[in-house]
Amino acid sequence: LQNYLKTGMKKMIGTQREVTAQRKDGSTFPCVLGLSEVSKESGLICGFIRDLTSEKTLEERNENLEERNEANTHTIKVQRKGLLVAEDTILGILDASFHALFVINEKGIIQLVNEKSCEVFGWSKEEMVSQNINMIMPSDVASSHDQYLQNYLKTGIKKMIGTQREVNAQRKDGTTFPCVLGLSEVSKESGLICGFIRDLTSEKQIQIEVGENHKLMLKIMDASFHALFVINEEGIIQMVNERSTKVLGWTKEEFIGHNITMIMPHEHAHQHGDYLKRYLTTGRKRMIGKEREVSAKRKDGTTFPCILGLSEIDTSDGTKLFVGFLEDITVQKSLIIAEAEREASDNLLHNILPEHIANRLKQDPSHIADHYENTTILFADIVGFTNKTSSMTPKAVVTMLNNLFSQFDYLVGHYDLNKVKTIGDCYMVTSIPSSEIDSGCSRVCMFALDLLKCVQKYNMSGPQHGHLDMRVGIACGQVVAGVVGTKRFLFDMWGDAVNVAARMEQHGLPGKIQVTKEVVDNVRKFSNDFSFELRGTLNIKGKGMLDCYFLKSASEKLKKPSSRRSVFTGGSSHKPLQARSDSA
Repeated sequence: LQNYLKTGMKKMIGTQREVTAQRKDGSTFPCVLGLSEVSKESGLICGFIRDLTSEKTLEERNENLEERNEANTHTIKVQRKGLLVAEDTILGILDASFHALFVINEKGIIQLVNEKSCEVFGWSKEEMVSQNINMIMPSDVASSHDQYLQNYLKTGIKKMIGTQREVNAQRKDGTTFPCVLGLSEVSKESGLICGFIRDLTSEKQIQIEVGENHKLMLKIMDASFHALFVINEEGIIQMVNERSTKVLGWTKEEFIGHNITMIMPHEHAHQHGDYLKRYLTTGRKRMIGKEREVSAKRKDGTTFPCILGLSEIDTSDGTKLFVGFLEDITVQKSLIIAEAEREASDNLLHNILPEHIANRLKQDPSHIADHYENTTILFADIVGFTNKTSSMTPKAVVTMLNNLFSQFDYLVGHYDLNKVKTIGDCYMVTSIPSSEIDSGCSRVCMFALDLLKCVQKYNMSGPQHGHLDMRVGIACGQVVAGVVGTKRFLFDMWGDAVNVAARMEQHGLPGKIQVTKEVVDNVRKFSNDFSFELRGTLNIKGKGMLDCYFLKSASEKLKKPSSRRSVFTGGSSHKPLQARSDSA
């Protein structure tokens, strides 16, 4: 003040700024302070303080507005008697107000306005004074205003005086705007009524924007593919999206205000409240910020698997909200189960059939019957099996065969061969049917040599029921191969080469591998890596006299590990046959 009186420099006078004020009880509050100089001659400075706390809620704004109205009304009452002598002082005070102010008489004629009124409505003071107050009212309201005044003066019943309400006001250019109108009676004697108008245009715009943002947020939530829930610290549902209603069956109205445990199976629901309390007390997160698989309950009581994700939101008032996302994984679970069943079925099918036949059968379950130009067939049989097993228990027989044949199965996979079947103690193996001569025949020969080594190792282990000997027979030639049966698939082979291979085994010697001349010729066309010994000429049933050989050994280089070839070479030539009932 001293600086201003000395220098005349205005730092605060004529401006508004936000400051903190202190009440009599010592408490403080935020406010806007506006200062103006009433006149140079008077030396008076007028200050207006608007409490900003009241803007927090509409109720507080209304209460504070009433207090300001009463204060302004009181000022008018006090200054009424000295109005003529202190007109400049009163006008200075009124012009410093943040709100438009009107003083009207009992006929509704404007007696006084402030500068804010001119700014808000567009008329000058001279254009408004002595005019009816209905000039600032829309036409639908203006026509009834005079009648309201007459009713009040006649009955004394106050409908608007002493209250505040939201109305529409009209500017000079004809546009209207929302505002809060507060009315108070200056005094009974004066017949004057004072009105304060606060423009709500900015506040309404903010409300519209907030409302639009809220609608947009709801639309975004409803567009989510997952069910979404917002709950408070007590677990009470505050908000859900449309997906939640579709997934769980309740309406939004049925969700809001109820505990989130309504969507939980009983065994989990009773623990949820304790979990929330424990987290709010300790701050330890066990589920928040994570995803995990849980079960959820629908309105009809059925449950389903889902992925639950939880996140935490801190609100402006210090409380916490929790957002949960639910993804129904019923379909994914079904697909996983179906895929597991399909894999199990495929594995079983591949254990029964060669891979290329299994793939064909899956694509076309009709009959499969093919003719192959060259296939190598092997039969192996335990010598004296019936006599040896007659004194053994069933379990011992099965155990012995399983131990031995499991080793043979490993060799089948190692050499990429095809195990056709076992009949009792007889083990039948072929090359993968194709037109290739060398690799199939050579690999069957290697298999036969390793098969006898497995039997030798078995005998060296000191088996409980004595040593075993095996006869092995090999032949090669044309075959017909196909899948037979509908309950238990079997990929079997028929043809002269199959019969000859069986005869080679039957006419063979224990511990020997007997082969036909065709086998020797096929192998020797491509290498001399195998050693054969001519046994002689045998009379073979259905074939007559045939030269027979013993397979003795293979060269060392064939015994070294090598890369395995594919099970079935694409493009191998074979002649498909139509399935028929008669055997080939």
